[in-house]
Amino acid sequence: MTRIDDELARLRNRYANLRHEPNGQWVLIDDYPLPEGWSRPRTPLAFQIPVGYPGTPPYGFYVPSGLLFKSQRPNNYTDPAPTQPPFGGAWGIFSWSPGDGAWQPTADIDTGPNLLNWVLGFSERLREGV
Repeated sequence: MTRIDDELARLRNRYANLRHEPNGQWVLIDDYPLPEGWSRPRTPLAFQIPVGYPGTPPYGFYVPSGLLFKSQRPNNYTDPAPTQPPFGGAWGIFSWSPGDGAWQPTADIDTGPNLLNWVLGFSERLREGV
């Protein structure tokens, strides 16, 4: 089992409806919960595992186009995204990355940053609203 396989298994324990597209290393969570104030209570959410992972940190997360917070377009959100996930429909991207110096991967997934912790971090950005 590769590190990515192990990390995807951990993500599936939290998000049972997770889909992985190996071509391009895309991940889709069909039903990600959003904090109050967003134009949807839940949304599909996608991200791409970068080439060179875990040495290269992931960047950005995608939601279907048109997501608003209290009728406003959020900051650091590009709609439509310049690159589109392979899951159909139009998508926007939130600029989101680990904090400066926060991505220090280790051989042990449990002691360093991993995809599950990164995905859980999306809620921080989404709680900010616009």
